[in-house]
Amino acid sequence: MSVLKHILSLHAQRYPAMEIHDYVKLLYQSEFGPGHPQDPNTLLAQLRRELALAQEEGSAPAYAVEAIGGGLCRAHLDPKLLSEEDLPLLSRCLARSSQPRGSLVGLWEKLGLLTAMAWSGDLPLDPRELELFLALYQAQGCPPLPHSQTYREAYRPHYQIMERDLALYAPALRAIDRLLRQTHGPLLVAIDGRCASGKTTFAQRAAELFEDCTVFHMDDFFLPPEKRTPERLSTPGGNVDYERAATELFEPLRRGESVAHRRFDCHTMTMGQPRGVPFHRLNLIEGSYALHPALSGYTQLHILFTCSPQIQLARLARRETPESLERFQERWIPMEEAYLQSLSIPSQCDLTVDTSKLPTQEDAL
Repeated sequence: MSVLKHILSLHAQRYPAMEIHDYVKLLYQSEFGPGHPQDPNTLLAQLRRELALAQEEGSAPAYAVEAIGGGLCRAHLDPKLLSEEDLPLLSRCLARSSQPRGSLVGLWEKLGLLTAMAWSGDLPLDPRELELFLALYQAQGCPPLPHSQTYREAYRPHYQIMERDLALYAPALRAIDRLLRQTHGPLLVAIDGRCASGKTTFAQRAAELFEDCTVFHMDDFFLPPEKRTPERLSTPGGNVDYERAATELFEPLRRGESVAHRRFDCHTMTMGQPRGVPFHRLNLIEGSYALHPALSGYTQLHILFTCSPQIQLARLARRETPESLERFQERWIPMEEAYLQSLSIPSQCDLTVDTSKLPTQEDAL
C-alpha cells in the first residue's frame, strides 16, 4: 500500500480543499476504474462536451496526468493542448481503459488505509467524521460519488480515467495518429530502443487502437550463422540481417504490397518458411536496431523507447532465466548501447518514451 499512501498524501498537498467525498471518490476510481461506457462514439460525444466546458471555464490544469493507483491515472483535459482532431484517438484509449475491474473487498482495503492515515494525522481529515461517513456509505451500497461542491469550485476538474501506460504512450500515439491524418499511402513507424523498455508492448497496444495496422519484429531478422563474420559482427548493429529485412519487409511495404518474410528462430538457429502478411497502411516495426542507417530511410516516424538501467535489469530478471539474464548483461546490453551511442540513434528520433515509471504490480495495490 506504500504507493497508494504516497498518492493520497500527494493529492492532499496539491488539493487542500479536498473533502471526504473527494478522497473516497479517488479510491473508488483507483479500484473500479473510470466507469464510463465502452463505446468509443459515446465517449467521443462526452469528450467534446467536456472539452467545450473546460474551454468555457478557462481550465488550465497544473498536471497533465496524475497517478491514482491500480495502474490508472487521471488524464486532465487541457483546452490549450487538445484539439477536436485529438478526441477520436483519446476516446479509443478511454474505451480500452474501461474494462470491468476491482472488487468491494479491494475498495475497503483502500478505505482502511484512508482511515488509518486520518487517525495517524497523515491526512487533514477528522477520523471520527470519516468513520461515520464510511458507515453511511457502506449502508448505501458504496456507490460512485461526485466531487464535493467545494472541490469543484476550487479546482474546476475536467479529467478522464485512463490506464497509465496509455497516458505515457500518448505523445507517440498522437504522432502516429497525426501522420495518418496528414499523409497518404503506407506509413512505416520504427520503434527502436533498449531491451525491456517496452517496445513490443507499445506496438501491441498501438495495434489495438489503430485500424489497418500490422506489427513486425526486428527479432525475425537476426543474422543467421552463415553471415556472421568477425568483420560484420564488429560493426554496431551488425548482428541483424538488414539486407534481408530490406528485401523481404521494408521494400514491399514502401510499395504498398503484401509481404512474405521468413522468421529466424534464435533458439533453433534456423530460418522458417515464408509467411505471407497482407498489406496494411500502418506498419509498426519494433525492436532493437530498427533505426539502423541501412533501414532508417524507409520509415516516416522514429520513436525511441528507453528506461533506467535499474528498471531494465529488474524487468529482465522477471522474464528471463538466470542464464539468459547473464547473457543480456554480458553481451546483448553492451551491444545495444554501442549501437545507440556510436550511431547517435537517440538524436535521430522524433520522440522518446521513457517507461521507467510504468505501473508495476505494487501500483495495483
